[in-house]
Formats: sequence, C-alpha cells, structure tokens
Amino acid sequence: MRLKSDCIACLVERAKYECDMIFKEEEDDAKIAAMKEILLFLVSHLSDKGKSRTPAFFGTERERILKRRSGIVDPHEHVKKRSNEAAKELLPVAIEYFSSHYDGIEALVRIAAAANSMEYGVRGYSYNDAAFKADFMHVLHERLNWDRDLILSAIRERDKVLYLTDNAGEVFFDAFVVKELSEMGKEVIVSPKSAAVINDATVNDWKEAAAYVGVEDVEMIPSGASIGVSREDASVEFLRVFNNDDYLVIAKGMGNYESISEFEAEFKQRLVYILRAKCMPVAQSIGVDRGELVAKLV
Repeated sequence: MRLKSDCIACLVERAKYECDMIFKEEEDDAKIAAMKEILLFLVSHLSDKGKSRTPAFFGTERERILKRRSGIVDPHEHVKKRSNEAAKELLPVAIEYFSSHYDGIEALVRIAAAANSMEYGVRGYSYNDAAFKADFMHVLHERLNWDRDLILSAIRERDKVLYLTDNAGEVFFDAFVVKELSEMGKEVIVSPKSAAVINDATVNDWKEAAAYVGVEDVEMIPSGASIGVSREDASVEFLRVFNNDDYLVIAKGMGNYESISEFEAEFKQRLVYILRAKCMPVAQSIGVDRGELVAKLV
C-alpha cells in the first residue's frame, strides 16, 4: 500500500505521541530535534523516483530515529507489558469461545482478528486495555469482513503455515491460535520481530506468550526489525520460508498489510491478512469500512 496524504498526518502525529512518551517534559529541545529529523526524512523521501514508499517504510525510520536519539532500546516497553498483562486476563475468554464454537478454524480466525484491536497511537483510533477487557466477548462476535469459505479452505488445505505476528498483548492470543493449529497437525513457523519496533511483539514477547500458553516447541524465525516485512532487511532464513510456495502466510495487522500488499501478487492463494482496519487509507485499500475486522485471502 503506497503512502497516502492521510498517512503523512498520521506519521507526524505518531512521532509527537512517541516523543511525549519517550522524552521528559523538560526535554522539549530534544523533542523538537527528533521531530525535525523525522520531518526531514519524510520530506526527502516523499518523491523518491522509481520507488514505491509505504507508510511502514516511513514508520520504521521514525522508530530508528527516536531510538537513536533517546538511547532507549525499547521505547514502548511499558505499554507492551501492560498489553501483555491485559491479554493474559482475557485469554481464558478466548479459550472458552474456541471450545464452544461449532468450527474451530473459524473461531481461531475470529480470535486472531479480535486481538488485533490492541493498538496504540493510530490517528483517529481510540484504544485502552480496560475498555477492551470489558468488551472482549462482544469483539469476538463482531462482524468479520471476509470470504469465509475461501479462507477456511485455504487454512484447512495447507499443512505448513508461516504466522507473522503484530502487536504485543495480541501475541498471547496468537500463541493460542498457533497452538491449536499445531495440534491440528500443521507445521507452523512463527515470526515476531527480531528487535523492538513500535509496540510490535519481539522475540522475547513471543517467548513469554509461548511459555504462558504452552507452545514453546513451535519453530520461530524473526521477520526483522522493520514495521511489516522489509525484504531488504529480512534475514535469508526468513525469506527462505516466506518465499516458499509450500507455506500459507498468515499476516497479522496493518503494518504487514501496508508492506506486503506492494508485492502480494507473488503470493496468490497462499496469503491471508487478518487485522482490524484502524485507519482510512488501509480500509480504502482493502475495500472495507474503517474499523472493521478483516480477513482477506489474496
């Protein structure tokens, strides 16, 4: 998904949101310097000739600038810990929902989609853990925009799955989904982030979730330290699986959609996006209403 005009405002607002979170109140000069560097990078790459720039590309560089200027390895650590604790409290609800559902795979898709609600700092999207906990059962029953039969068939027919995670907190639900897919006989490889980038789940977040759910034996290959998937930054090991036609790729969240949709034609019939369309550019690109839960087979 190429950068839209709305994305520029979102990138800037997110930068200010994160500067307020990272720097102390008296460090206003540091905030301004960081914002200036981010804006200069944004402006200098808006008209890169011959290159399709995605929101994820700009967001990744924003995070690198803020980490370098603040010296903080994981600026979102406290937010991620809070989300992880909220997810632990809600996991029994998801397990009960799965146990009582007439179709196990459909239940897993709905759990994965509902969990993608856990997101901070998206322009125009309001989220807090307390409200999510209070409304989680409703979210599980929320309308899902999908072609049910196509997606369920795609998951049932594939023996190998590459599962790209998204946010911390959400990753606990992903661990449960992966556990159940594995118990159905599927060979699953999980790809969290190799290092901190926004509030995405890292290797350590996945390990915590996997231990909590009891799915430590599933193979893990990090997707890199970029928002979404950057084939330039990803490891050879990850690309070997990502580009392997034997694997169904389940890509969680908007960052993965923003980046992979630029070359998704290479993945026909083996790529499923699962997300909540939290912003208008993503919703319009997919062809859904803003705020909807979405599962889309390419």
